[in-house]
Amino acid sequence: MKTSKFILGALFCLTLITSCSDDDDPIPVLEEELITNVTLTFVNNANTSDTVVMSSIAPDGQDGASTEIVTGDFTEGATYSLNLAITNASENPADDVLNDDIIPEADEHFFVYAVNGINLTVTRDSDDVDGPDSNKLGVNTTWVAGAVSTGNFQIILVHEPEGADDSDEFGSVTGGSEDVNITFTNVEIQ
Repeated sequence: MKTSKFILGALFCLTLITSCSDDDDPIPVLEEELITNVTLTFVNNANTSDTVVMSSIAPDGQDGASTEIVTGDFTEGATYSLNLAITNASENPADDVLNDDIIPEADEHFFVYAVNGINLTVTRDSDDVDGPDSNKLGVNTTWVAGAVSTGNFQIILVHEPEGADDSDEFGSVTGGSEDVNITFTNVEIQ
């Protein structure tokens, strides 16, 4: 009887010790950033009162319904610097997703820009943040407004692209998932 109790006690202790192993600790999952507000403010380098502001507000995040607003027109022949703001306004105070999440994880993000019908060109600035594959992330950019035109402006933020290329300045990627894909319509150069 004593032997049976001893064996049962030993099995219980062995089971207890092996079930408490660190091997079962789950790997923490990093959630993707919730992005509710994206604001692009273009400031004319020669006249700081000449601005174009494009904003997208998506209260439930960029996968939900959103409202896009364009305020102001580009001036023909002018050069603009882009100030980019990406936030999560569901937090109080709003979470600065660009500076707290995207830039510190620049090797996992890449901005792609596209224009259709509007005569805008872009240069990724030399002081831009290095992103994946030593490409410029696309946060610090300079834009030149060409001839009078109207069209669409698109910004895409790709998370964990398999490949990124900034050689055409607008940028291109392979693979990854889109954190942001916004098209602003009826953008004008006057």
